[in-house]
Amino acid sequence: MELQTHQKTGGRKPMEIIAKKERKENSCFDHDKRILLEGYLLGKTGFPKITGRTQLARIFNCDRKTIYNEIKRGTVEHLKSDLSTVMEYNADYAQNIADALNENRGCVPKIMLDTALARELRRLIVDMNFSPYAALAELEAKGWPSKTRCVEKTVYNWVNGGLIHGIGRKDLPNKGVKYREAGSTRRYSRAECAAHSIENRPKEADDRNNFGHWELDTVKGGKDAPTDCLFTMTERKSRNEIARKMPDAKGKSTVAVLDEIERKIGSEAFRRIFITMTCDGGSEFMDIEGIERSCIDGRPRTKLYFAHPYTACERGTNENHNRILRRFFPKGCDFSKVTDDEVADAVNWMNCYPRRIHGGKTPAMLYKKYCSF
Repeated sequence: MELQTHQKTGGRKPMEIIAKKERKENSCFDHDKRILLEGYLLGKTGFPKITGRTQLARIFNCDRKTIYNEIKRGTVEHLKSDLSTVMEYNADYAQNIADALNENRGCVPKIMLDTALARELRRLIVDMNFSPYAALAELEAKGWPSKTRCVEKTVYNWVNGGLIHGIGRKDLPNKGVKYREAGSTRRYSRAECAAHSIENRPKEADDRNNFGHWELDTVKGGKDAPTDCLFTMTERKSRNEIARKMPDAKGKSTVAVLDEIERKIGSEAFRRIFITMTCDGGSEFMDIEGIERSCIDGRPRTKLYFAHPYTACERGTNENHNRILRRFFPKGCDFSKVTDDEVADAVNWMNCYPRRIHGGKTPAMLYKKYCSF
């Protein structure tokens, strides 16, 4: 019986094996150990590259299965400089999982086990500049990469908790920015800029139930940049955007852009699409007669209204769209070096972006529907 025991244990007595196991350190990995493990696996920061699980188990004085489990837990997809991907161990990622396990007592977040979904969310949010809502709308429309399903709040929780490798709060659009609703908490002067006050604007333009009411503004470059700028128009119901380059922010340039649009679509279509326009009191909108009068037949083609001074919330949609345009053309941008195609690409991205307010539909889809006279 003693001989059989020695044969099964390689000639050693069972107590010797038990004693050796007891001499091993605590097999739990902390953040410092994970950094060491990453150094050995990748051969960086002065460490020799060691990938053998048995050798690593000796170094960390733990069971080989512990090494296998730890590497499996912390392996995540990395993007290389040549834009190819590789699966590598990451100490911070492994620590995030361990922290989540400790907080939830063994409940691993779904995203930790679903690299396909994490990869797709990273592509949409980081590479495509989609918000979590827009990313989920895109997945719902074109298909999910795996069986895992989630809601917008869950994605925000994953990002805030650092559970999706490669996505941080900085990658979320408008993170933490709060907006005050128009007409709330503050009273404004009834003074008009020059022509019609927004207080006299038709009620149907206020509630966004009717198509054809637009908000206008200009997006300018830096203080020392040339005078070139963007003229922007946002339709209040569909949220469709129009943007054109202008040589300067003067009234004649604004009129020239509107004349160009009218000549392209015709005066009757212009009157049905551009019923009202609301802008601030900028000098580029002071040629009221030129803006309102048709360049084709001389009759009125639209009605211009001015928002109250220092009340950007009365043109909130257009202001929000201008901030989105700043992602493509940051403050200080020299618009004289921006091409018409670059402007068109930015506007096309905005108009093809799924919107929560439209139930995941895009402004372009609704604009096309409303323009089908």
